[in-house]
Amino acid sequence: MKLKPLVRLASATATAAAASFGAGYLIFYEVMNRNARIYPKIASIAAKKLADTSIPATDPRIVWFENQPIQEFERINSQNLRLKGHLIAAEKPSKVYVFCSHGYRSSGFGEYKVMTKFYHDLGYNVFIVDHQSHGGSDGNWIGFGEREYKDCLLWLDWMKEKFGDDIQIILQGISMGSATVMLMSGDDSLPDNVKFTVADCGFTTCKAQFEHCLKSLMHIPKFPILYTADIFNRKINGYDFADPDPINAVSKAKVPILFIHGNSDTFVPTYMCHQLYAACTSEYKDMLLVKGAAHAESYKRDSAAYEAKVKEFADKFIK
Repeated sequence: MKLKPLVRLASATATAAAASFGAGYLIFYEVMNRNARIYPKIASIAAKKLADTSIPATDPRIVWFENQPIQEFERINSQNLRLKGHLIAAEKPSKVYVFCSHGYRSSGFGEYKVMTKFYHDLGYNVFIVDHQSHGGSDGNWIGFGEREYKDCLLWLDWMKEKFGDDIQIILQGISMGSATVMLMSGDDSLPDNVKFTVADCGFTTCKAQFEHCLKSLMHIPKFPILYTADIFNRKINGYDFADPDPINAVSKAKVPILFIHGNSDTFVPTYMCHQLYAACTSEYKDMLLVKGAAHAESYKRDSAAYEAKVKEFADKFIK
């Protein structure tokens, strides 16, 4: 008879552990898998709830973009995934290339069809990638910068071979794409061709971003769900949620960085931009906070301010 309470306790503990692992796998799958359905909808609604700066298809910048000749390229990465890249060439021959890195569950064209004309009008080539598991590229699992930045470094090496050792490169990233270019900026293998980085609404660390989203979007405590989800991520994707660490990367960056963030961003909260700026040890850095802009909306909310700040960097660092 005395064993019954212990049996009930053991049974309850086993049930709780099973539930925790089940919930952890669900969170892992919904956040990390390309074909998930639930979490992407929640994230999309949350990211846009403070502002609606949708650009109509008739906007001249979009009309211009959709009428440009676009060259498509492919690379095979270390995971044997086929990656897509696209070039909108400058009107006149130019050695300057803007490398565009898109955000979570977006695509190169989806993210940059409004902004591309700005860089093209400066006389620059614009190279837009689809990260693995996005757009036209292969893959099922999203890396939150950890896989993507390694793919992008391969792209940069290829660009040097394709377009010449003397090209100058601007890294432009938005959201997860911002985390990606920040990770690139702190990597020892970053080529000297990179002249500066534009980091638009990036997170400090992948783990901190997940903790924030669990609390603010789903109202779920990080323990034990995040820890069990990370077990599946390490097993399936081969990296820890703590690995994508942009704030550590910018503390080692050797290129100038322009940090941009909307001051109404609650998806990747604005305080992360301040933390990244404070941690950055580049010889030159600056920060632009766009009033009223929600997540990934800074360029659409105030194109003039965004362009003016980027031009300042271009005037300083592009020869």
